[in-house]
Amino acid sequence: MRLPAVERAAAHKILAENRPETLRSDVLKIGHHRGKNSTTQGFLDAVQPQIGIISVGQANPYGHPSPELLERLQVAGVRILRRDREGAVHVLTDGQKLEIRCFVACPGAENTASNRTETPNQKQSGEKK
Repeated sequence: MRLPAVERAAAHKILAENRPETLRSDVLKIGHHRGKNSTTQGFLDAVQPQIGIISVGQANPYGHPSPELLERLQVAGVRILRRDREGAVHVLTDGQKLEIRCFVACPGAENTASNRTETPNQKQSGEKK
């Protein structure tokens, strides 16, 4: 299976065919199947996500996500939500705010009783904070 090469080629194509400002997103589903080489720095720089969701199983035999990927996300200031720790993660928006709902618990949630957290939707204003 050559999925990693396909992911890499797709990321390069997306970056080559789009202006960086058109790729910006508040939330990014983080790729992890290539381990330390997934979700490249160039892609993170273009997208500038506030929140990264990693869909990974508990105690997976591949060791995903890699420490290198987690460090890259942390250095970029991305708030990481992992399905192996937070359970299902739902993202809702009204076009102004994001509401993050976690099945288990959202780290840093403002209302831990309901496992919710809200963050301004920066994409609407065009500003990243």
